[in-house]
Amino acid sequence: MLTIYAPFNNKKSKAWEVFDGVQKSWPDTVNTLDNSVENEPVTNSMFWGFVNNNLDMIKKLEARKHQFWYTDTPYFGRFDNNNLKPDNHYWRICRNKIHASYIKGCKSDRFEKFGYKIKAPDFKGSYVLVCPSSNGINNYLDMPNWTNDTIEQIKRYTDRPIRLRHKPRGRGTSGPSEAKVPLSEDLKDAWCVVTSCSLVAVEAQCMGIPVICHEKSFAKEIAGQDLADIEDPFFVGAEEWLWSLAYQQFTPDEIANGKAVEIMLHTGVL
Repeated sequence: MLTIYAPFNNKKSKAWEVFDGVQKSWPDTVNTLDNSVENEPVTNSMFWGFVNNNLDMIKKLEARKHQFWYTDTPYFGRFDNNNLKPDNHYWRICRNKIHASYIKGCKSDRFEKFGYKIKAPDFKGSYVLVCPSSNGINNYLDMPNWTNDTIEQIKRYTDRPIRLRHKPRGRGTSGPSEAKVPLSEDLKDAWCVVTSCSLVAVEAQCMGIPVICHEKSFAKEIAGQDLADIEDPFFVGAEEWLWSLAYQQFTPDEIANGKAVEIMLHTGVL
């Protein structure tokens, strides 16, 4: 049985778009509980984001080494509330992690539809771009003071200017928008990106910019983890890693009609 922990206190949440589809297509019997009330999860649970009691329940399941599923924003093709259709936006679905694993052998087809042009690094950037993850992610990593602590560490290893880009939030997410310019503007002259677990790592990889991340980040396969290396940052071309991410996110239509389950069975995730 799959047990979904859903936000019954917010019927307008995007979580329901995922969960309604899962209930139509998942190969197991599906039970749905209220995550604003429940706090003792069972094995084989599914969560969307860190809303209500989700964070505490996920950490309990990790400590017990019990299976769970986590759904959240995608790596490519994020939704636009002004043009929202069941086939034009995506949600990631991950097993036993809050982010995708590196699945080798994935094809490029699902990645190519997003039109990214992958650039080679030129190592000509000037500043260090610091991109904090959400407070929820940093709390999940047990690093609530990640931003300030990280900036202090960076200063020990480089005299380069540091540019701080706060996590942007707009319609469909909580909190005010804090990003002053498009991400592409902040990235175009960056020497490297430093983040705990932000999706900015994907954009940086596509633009040929080295990334330094937390050891639990989904980007650890293609990024460095040691700030002491900031003047000689690690970079590896990883097209197959990008392809793998695209194979772990799905449209609402794909979730509802069984295509997502079919892909997860094929890749070994399910």
